[in-house]
Amino acid sequence: MLPNQRSNFRRARFTTVGLRLHLDAALPGTVIRDGSNFVSAWNDKSGANRHMVQATQANKPLFQTTGLGGLGALQFDGTDDFMTFSDQTLAYIAGRSFTIFYVASKPANNNTWVFGGTNTGTRTNLYAGNLTANTHRVGFYNDDQGSIVTAAASGITEIYTIIYDSSNNQRTIRRNRVEVSRAVTSGSVASMTGQAIGRYISSYGNFKIGEFLIYDRALQFAEQETVEKDLMSKWSII
Repeated sequence: MLPNQRSNFRRARFTTVGLRLHLDAALPGTVIRDGSNFVSAWNDKSGANRHMVQATQANKPLFQTTGLGGLGALQFDGTDDFMTFSDQTLAYIAGRSFTIFYVASKPANNNTWVFGGTNTGTRTNLYAGNLTANTHRVGFYNDDQGSIVTAAASGITEIYTIIYDSSNNQRTIRRNRVEVSRAVTSGSVASMTGQAIGRYISSYGNFKIGEFLIYDRALQFAEQETVEKDLMSKWSII
């Protein structure tokens, strides 16, 4: 290797400290699917083996090899498609700080959710998605936070960052590296059930998703920026 060259061998794209789940559809080998590309599992690349699963054929999303930014993505149909987390209680972030990143297309319909659970007690259901064309919402169920965002055409690829800091109960929401909301919640989210991508209680989302990460800590601003810049470049988000 020449002196002015750098090796990328084993170089992390961004911090992995506290990374508890990493789903990446740009790696087709992590998406387990049948001959018609219906997905039964989406394998976690964090090393924790927290794979997403769906055994029922009618509820399986569809894998598209060039779904987002020319890379692979899972398409959820908004009718009955969803995949559950391996631990549907998300115990590894229950009652503690966390940071979530997800890369997805703008939902094709309003009042649709990218992920959520089935519990209906206050702060027992972590969810996020779009309430209207320009309102993104993150909730701990009955302890919700709406964010007014720039209205975008259906199918536009976006990245959302959700940070919760248990030391001061502050929640921060960022869209495409821009902070869109900051608020204080009454407490952490815990006792979750039925947590899934594509479903929130009995509602389903019509969208494509390419990458999803969960950290069990509130990342510092510089760390957030590093992940966001990487994801925006990778998924061709303007």
